[in-house]
Amino acid sequence: MNRHQISAVFLGGVTGALARWGILKLLPSVDQWPWDIFLINISGAAALGLAVGFFARSPQKILFLAISTGFCGAFTTFSTFSVDIASLIRDKQYFTTVSFLTSSVFCGLLIYYLSKRSIQSRRENS
Repeated sequence: MNRHQISAVFLGGVTGALARWGILKLLPSVDQWPWDIFLINISGAAALGLAVGFFARSPQKILFLAISTGFCGAFTTFSTFSVDIASLIRDKQYFTTVSFLTSSVFCGLLIYYLSKRSIQSRRENS
């Protein structure tokens, strides 16, 4: 690691954390299902897919670090996801637990793949 890489991850992380905080303030939870965390995790998966697809053959590794490790790492957090799942189980909200868990994983993987693939196919066609 050099100072440019550290700075890129730091600046991306600050931006991702602020974006997450802003979305959580704008979209308060409206019911038992944690839509706000779901939206953050799915949009973060899309951002990561776009970044991986876009930077796959790019020499701009610093910008990739800022977006992937920095921004996406701070924007989406597995720890919050885990706390929400544990809270739903504690509250015996089993259907909500299973639906949130499975849809988050499925949609996250799907949007990551589609985002990455869309960038790659555009590059192949240009």
